[in-house]
Order: sequence, then C-alpha cells, then structure tokens
Amino acid sequence: MKVKRPNPVLYCAAFILVYPVLKLLFRLDDGRRHLDRPKGPFILIANHSTMIDFLLVMLPFYPRRINAVTAHKYFLNRPLSTLLPIMGAIPKKQFDPDIRSIKGIKSVLSRGDSILLFPEGRCSIDGSFSGIHRSTGKLIKLLGVPVVSCYIDGAYTCAPHWRKGLRSGRVRVSFKELFTPDDVKTLSVEDINEAISARLRGADAPPPRKPLRTFRSRKLAEGLDQILYWCPRCAAEFKLKSEGNSITCTVCGNSAEIDSNAKLTQTPGSVVPDSVPGWYREQTRHETRRLSEDMEPISERVTLRMPAGGAGEGISPCGAGILRLDPKGWHYDGELSGEQVSLFFPIDTVPVISFEYGSSFEIYSNGNCYMFTPEDTRKNMKYSLLGECAHRRFSSRLQMTAGENTGFYTTPT
Repeated sequence: MKVKRPNPVLYCAAFILVYPVLKLLFRLDDGRRHLDRPKGPFILIANHSTMIDFLLVMLPFYPRRINAVTAHKYFLNRPLSTLLPIMGAIPKKQFDPDIRSIKGIKSVLSRGDSILLFPEGRCSIDGSFSGIHRSTGKLIKLLGVPVVSCYIDGAYTCAPHWRKGLRSGRVRVSFKELFTPDDVKTLSVEDINEAISARLRGADAPPPRKPLRTFRSRKLAEGLDQILYWCPRCAAEFKLKSEGNSITCTVCGNSAEIDSNAKLTQTPGSVVPDSVPGWYREQTRHETRRLSEDMEPISERVTLRMPAGGAGEGISPCGAGILRLDPKGWHYDGELSGEQVSLFFPIDTVPVISFEYGSSFEIYSNGNCYMFTPEDTRKNMKYSLLGECAHRRFSSRLQMTAGENTGFYTTPT
C-alpha cells in the first residue's frame, strides 16, 4: 500500500488558520513547550474522545507532518475519500484484522515518517477511556520504534460525542515518551498494553493549573438523549428528552440539570447519577443484566447497506432482514444483493460495534463492513452498547482491555 506524505500546503494551513482558533476557543494548553520531538520515526498514541483529537495531537508537532490511521468508513464518501489520502491518512477497518493498514504503517515508518494511532479504535461515548485492542502491544513490538503518548483532558465537554458543533472550555494536552526501542524489545505484550492503558486513562497526567472542564453554553444537555436512553428510575427506554440544560424522562418525570462543569444535579424526587459517565455506566449494567446463557435471542428488523466498491463510491442498499443476538453471536437472515442469506458473526470476533446517530451500526467481519439500520434509528446506540456487553459477557477470548468506566459485570447480578 502506497501512502503519501501529508500535503504540506494543507498541513500548514491547518496550523496557521485552524490551530489558533482551537487555542482561543479551548484556552488550550498544548504542551509544545515541554515537547521533546524525536528525530527519527515514531508512533504517536492518544486517547480518543472527540472528532477533533487528531488536530489537538498532530499540530503541536508542526512543521513535522504525521500520517494518521483513520477508520475505513470515512473513506467511503466524498469529499473525505479525496481529502484523506491527500493528507496521508491510512484506512483501517475497525476491530477487524487489516493487513493492508499494517503494511501502510510499516511503509510510512520505513521512509522515516511517523504515525498517529488511537488505540481505542473509536471515539469514547461518554468521555471515559474505553480500553484498547489487545493486539496493540503486538503491533508496537512488530514495528519496533519509539512510542510517544499523548493524554487529552477536557476536550470531551467541548466537543461531546452526542452533540454537533464546538463550545468553549479548557483543554490540556500533555506528551510523554512512553517506550524507547529497547523498551519495545524487552517488555511483554501485556506490559505494553498495561502501560498504554494507564497512560491513556490519565493515570500519570500532571494536575491542571486551572479547572479544565468548565465550558459555556445555554443548551448544555441538548443531544444527551442520543447516548442516554434508559431511565434509572422507571427503566423506560427511549423516553428521555433533553432540552436546554435538562434531561427528563417523559414517562415518570425523572430529571436532572447539567451544569457548566458537566455535572448532573437531580431534581427533587428524581434518581439520577451525578455525571454522564455515571449514568452511562448504570445503563451498561442494565444491558448486561439482560444477558444470560439461556436468554431469548434479541431480534430486530433491519435494512442492510454495504460499501459500493472503492474509496468514494459510497454505500449501497443491499436488502433487509432480521438481525438476532444470542450468546453465540450475531445472526442475519434476509436479503443480500438479491439473494436470501444467513450470515453469522461469532461473539469472539465482534468486540465493539461502531455506530452513527440516525444512520446505522456497523459490524466488520472478514474484511467486509455490514451497516445495519433498525426501523427506529435511536436504537443504534443501544445495539452498539449491547454488542460490547455481549462480547464481555460471553466471549471466551476478550479482545479489548478493561476501560476506565465500563460498568461491565463478569456475570449478571
């Protein structure tokens, strides 16, 4: 796979025009004055909570240009299918072995350039560190170059996964050389994964000089019902409504207000955790309690789409059918390109399910991307979470390390 160096004109434009705006909007402490830039090729890893993380991580290294590993789905439609290759992005099929992306990474390092990886493989849903794929340590040992780590703190409240646009706040970015080539040779895969996980959850991050998570907006909660769909008082699903600074269950009236520090304050008589991660953790426990070896399959009528072909050729409708989840895995029975098929995705091979609000949730298997859309697209979030719960509950070989705020049980309680 041939990977271009990032376009120097566009890279320079991002540094001169975009970066000052981010620094002003986020009162950004970018760590440049403490950054010891390695001279040779290296791997740059970072935690991943927003869609703008790559700018916060890569631009402090300017004028050095870094190639980023990017989710394959972003290459499917224009204009990203044109822009991403120009910027040297390397496509990676999420949570599925992708030899082509590894070859691309090796080619970049072999010519003396560097790579950005987000080992979590996706944006965090609730802002907490969500664990890394256990193959990360193997990849680091295979590549054998220095590893520089970056911890981003405060960005999630400025650009949360459940809301469009940006809002002002405080963000701090801190860099640290995590492994030398000698470390990579001598450490075990497990030790490498453990050190990366500790670093990306912020275990050794220096304390901020000023509060980071204070932000400004008059509609702090709007969009929050995109990721919080379960009421912790009456257990109703998809009955939450977020408006202004509040989120409320339309069935029982359970409600809370979110403040400028991203804390939740329950109204009198309500039952609400004190933070978005806390609520998401309880929601995860709710889904996990539904899972058992003798469970009835969870079924959903879906439409199926798949990539039409090469980069930029879009996504094509392929049919419709029934998608089921049981302890063995995911089963699709329905139409695929004019034929009736039965597809099976073993639970061991589906550790995480990515999704897009209002669109679909995605399962990658054997190099293919299957995009399923339920009749109620609000359920995309639910099936993403349910898939991760099922993998951790039933899989004989977990593919992801433990996250910071998962709420998963080994067995239901």
